[in-house]
Amino acid sequence: MPVPLRTLAVSAALTLAACTDADPLPSDPPPSPPALATFEGEYEPVDDGTAVPGWEDFRDSLRATVARKDTAALLAVVAPDARLSFGDTPPGPEGFRAMWFSGDPPQGRDPWSTLRGVLDGGSLDEDGAVIAPFVSGLWPDDHDPFSSVAIVQDSVIARDAPSRAAAPVARVSHLILPALAPPNAGWRMVRLPDETVAYVPAALALSPVGYRATFWAEPDGTWFLRSFLAGD
Repeated sequence: MPVPLRTLAVSAALTLAACTDADPLPSDPPPSPPALATFEGEYEPVDDGTAVPGWEDFRDSLRATVARKDTAALLAVVAPDARLSFGDTPPGPEGFRAMWFSGDPPQGRDPWSTLRGVLDGGSLDEDGAVIAPFVSGLWPDDHDPFSSVAIVQDSVIARDAPSRAAAPVARVSHLILPALAPPNAGWRMVRLPDETVAYVPAALALSPVGYRATFWAEPDGTWFLRSFLAGD
């Protein structure tokens, strides 16, 4: 006996609904992102300044000043005769203010990230004066100080463009790299050991002729910034 067309249509609809309600077939998981290249060297940071009484407490206080971007507190620790360049830049707090907070800082650098890089870059003790970062006084002879920079922290991310939104290409730790251009807008172009051109935060790419600071305390224990210089 022939099956009515209406019955066939209802049966087909029920079959389709059953297929729709069934659990979907498992799909393949998305591919994992490629692992970042990792480059590790042996250029470990030195922090000899911690042997100088009072330095660690002062550095912690100055780091807090930098973290909250407290211009008044920063200028209060700049010595009246603090040297700020190898030219005729006026010294002291007002010279520092004019140089860094007038809207046209050197090489477009952010003063706070520059100071943070200096303070986080280790230190040297020179007869009770503290110099930071340590690379300004302990640089290997086999690397040109004018065309190389040091990454002294762990797992610094190198990116394919000068932006935090750019794709990461490598992790770099304790390594000296060729610098391909001056700092620009907070980034430094470098060449990685596999010849990849990449960008790292300028504050983390330390140079022996980059910004470095000298500090020492008065007899009463009050610490001051005595120089903040770049160049040679």
